[in-house]
Amino acid sequence: MPQNSGPPATKIQLLDSDATFGWASIVLHWITAIIVVALWYFGKSIFNGPPEESDAMRGLHVSLAASAWLIIFARSIWRLRSGHPRVKGQSVRIHRIAKLAHYIMLLVLGLMLLSGPLLVWSGGNSISVFGWLSIPSPLSASEALREFAWFIHSNSSMVLLALVLLHIGGALKHLMFHSDDTIARMIWPGRCTAKKGES
Repeated sequence: MPQNSGPPATKIQLLDSDATFGWASIVLHWITAIIVVALWYFGKSIFNGPPEESDAMRGLHVSLAASAWLIIFARSIWRLRSGHPRVKGQSVRIHRIAKLAHYIMLLVLGLMLLSGPLLVWSGGNSISVFGWLSIPSPLSASEALREFAWFIHSNSSMVLLALVLLHIGGALKHLMFHSDDTIARMIWPGRCTAKKGES
């Protein structure tokens, strides 16, 4: 009986390799990016929008942050454990600088994940998730703690914004001036052919 001679099945690359990102990293990257942009928009709208919209924006910001907390945390841990595949032709020095910037971004994101709930709870409030779930405060109300949490959260947001803009600028630089696979490899697995240890 003749066997099927069609093309072999394509293997789905879930995990990262030495040179490419897998689907797990790609999906987590873009989900986190969308969430961070939405949180930044809602957060700024609390203070920049009309007064009557402030409570609604604050509710959306807190609800989305609470809903996405585990996703962003998981993405940060995943990246720390998986490392950073190197772009083809990228020097070791530049690769290390890029990794350092990425780790700082994850650190700042972690500070926001911790200071956000602390900011709500230290004000004596529970965290409401779209009105469906209420997470009571495990802390007593403390104005000093609230001011500290606000200082960390607000300043971290500005640092994160600067790092995100630097990240986007670096990606566009690679796209326009280097014509490499920096952006493509974060869209589809296997789009970068760098070799481990290449310098």
